[in-house]
Amino acid sequence: MKFSKLIKFLRNIKKIKDCIWFNLIILAFPIAIYLLFQHLCSFIDYFVVGETITTKNIKQTISYMKQTQKFLQSIGIGLGSAGIVLVAREYKKNKKELAIKYATLSFILVLLISFLFFLFLYCGVLLPYPFCNIFLNKAYHSDGGLKYYFITLITFVFITINTLYISLERSKGKKKFLLILNLIIIISKIFFSYFYKIFYGKYISVVHLAYANLWSHLIITLIAFYHMFFNFNNEFRIQLKKITFSKNIILQIIKLSMTIVIGKTTYDYGKKVILDMANSFYGKESIIMITIGFVSLINGICYSISQSFEEAQTLMVSQSIVLKNKKETLKIFKNVLFITFIIAIFGFLINKFIGEKLLKIIQNGKSLSFEEKKGFTIGIFWEQTSLITSIWASLMINFIIAYTKKANIVFWINLLRINTRIFFFWTLYQIREILEFSSYTQFGLSTFLSNFIILIIITIIFIFFLKKKDFLTKKGE
Repeated sequence: MKFSKLIKFLRNIKKIKDCIWFNLIILAFPIAIYLLFQHLCSFIDYFVVGETITTKNIKQTISYMKQTQKFLQSIGIGLGSAGIVLVAREYKKNKKELAIKYATLSFILVLLISFLFFLFLYCGVLLPYPFCNIFLNKAYHSDGGLKYYFITLITFVFITINTLYISLERSKGKKKFLLILNLIIIISKIFFSYFYKIFYGKYISVVHLAYANLWSHLIITLIAFYHMFFNFNNEFRIQLKKITFSKNIILQIIKLSMTIVIGKTTYDYGKKVILDMANSFYGKESIIMITIGFVSLINGICYSISQSFEEAQTLMVSQSIVLKNKKETLKIFKNVLFITFIIAIFGFLINKFIGEKLLKIIQNGKSLSFEEKKGFTIGIFWEQTSLITSIWASLMINFIIAYTKKANIVFWINLLRINTRIFFFWTLYQIREILEFSSYTQFGLSTFLSNFIILIIITIIFIFFLKKKDFLTKKGE
């Protein structure tokens, strides 16, 4: 009797393991942990400089500079990712000698391109007004903003090297090692942030946050240089003697670099433009510049978790495509859709009942002012809709990309997303007196309208794609 119960129990376990949702959760879990730790760094930044007396508009400065940092880092990630494409292609074909030559060439080229970007971004911010605003809004040159920008530029070079190194290790399947490297970045960032807080106390500034970020990435850069130059067991060790300067390959790497950088930075730079508009409309000292950061901070908790399922879906869809089972492939998408819907519900509850309490913690026990509370309540109401609109749109796009292997659509969607948001934000600001909308409603509603329209457009594209590929017919079964 006991034996039969054991058999039944084991069968139930096997059924669970075969479930799509179970596998999605297993795949998403480590990614979610990493993204949440990464998001935790933003909480730490606000907490660490919460009581500073060196910067007058510290919260506004953090909100703006964090987005500028994302934009610069996305360039570095794009450059580093481009360098590995040709290497990974030859490595999978088992042409290791050619892969090693490409690795050396990619490293040198990507490093040179990143330095050119460094000079361009460095000189650009020194241009006279209003041209300098393209790189960093003039209003944030004070309050440590300009120093933060310059330090982040140095970090950007480190990130480029780190991304190339991490991508090379990923091509060898070293997933656990990559997780350790990413955790080193996050933990060291938190450590250095607290070190500066203890050392400088109330005299800490955003500049120290930039230094904390720089040191954390420098650690990985040093590890990368050791493995890429002095570790003789590393297959992709840089060997200058084996370098091959092929004009065709060089042009391919440069073209890939520009394509990936443009694709990755479009959305992040667009968000910087939105913040520049808000700064122009309402002023740097306005409460909305604070609440924008607060809203992103709280809503980002569940948003990060949902993002992990985007990557999990891509992995499972890619595997399912090989088996040519369209019915099962579509089931994966439906499962992710349901899981992210549940996460969105939890997100709404967290935003409603715990959001303000979390903000009180990062402000060292200080409650929000009446105006901050008003701005946060309105802002989070609109922003939390992105847990469905933005996430579901991304899921559909990633499904199409996993199937077609064409990523150009991301650039055009991001460009459309940003342009619609700019249009709605500008329009709502112009008619604010007619509609009697507060600045918080103007900003939040423009975000919702943009995301909603993009969701409708992508849904239409997705349905056409499913019909074209016979997902909705008996042929797809």
